Amino acid sequence: MSNIYRKTFKGIDEVAFKTTGLPLRMMSYLLVVDGQSSADQLAARNPQLPSMQAVLQGLQEQGFLEVAGVAANVVDIAGARVGNGASAPNYAPAPTYNPAPPAPQQYAPAPPQYAPQPPAASGFNQNQSHSPELEMIKSNMVRDVTAVLGADAAPVISKIQACKTKDDIFNTMTGIKKIIAIYADRNTADKFGARYNNL
Repeated sequence: MSNIYRKTFKGIDEVAFKTTGLPLRMMSYLLVVDGQSSADQLAARNPQLPSMQAVLQGLQEQGFLEVAGVAANVVDIAGARVGNGASAPNYAPAPTYNPAPPAPQQYAPAPPQYAPQPPAASGFNQNQSHSPELEMIKSNMVRDVTAVLGADAAPVISKIQACKTKDDIFNTMTGIKKIIAIYADRNTADKFGARYNNL
């Protein structure tokens, strides 16, 4: 038996933003996990990455991966003899792990997640990066991320809200695009990126 692993949201976030600074060697293991192949299959395809099972188990213990299923070791017993010479019965093939494709994501309006802070009462704006345009971009991005990621959007929303400049927003957008490509699909990620590419 060999576990089939998939990335958790923490693992997806690490791939997109390098949040925890996972060592490059460990990142190599995290990147090959596709949610469909067993640890044995990944080891066979990536001989340059030794001890695949142990490393993936370690990444699971750290919260970067979770077990998506178990792949049975397949043994061909078609013409084999069992017991006292009787032929082996013909068993139906074991079911394989085949996840359903994700449903296409539509950007739907969502209520604002926060209220923009008004400028300081004195004539001097203490937050030099505060601008209505920046707040509008952040609000739209929060809405779009919420529509795609649903309940898993909270850590991404906090990254968006922490942005102080358009450059911050652009850099965050490129990371979010990676998350959406892993979490949903490449097409949804490209649509998201196209909305914010010309900041």
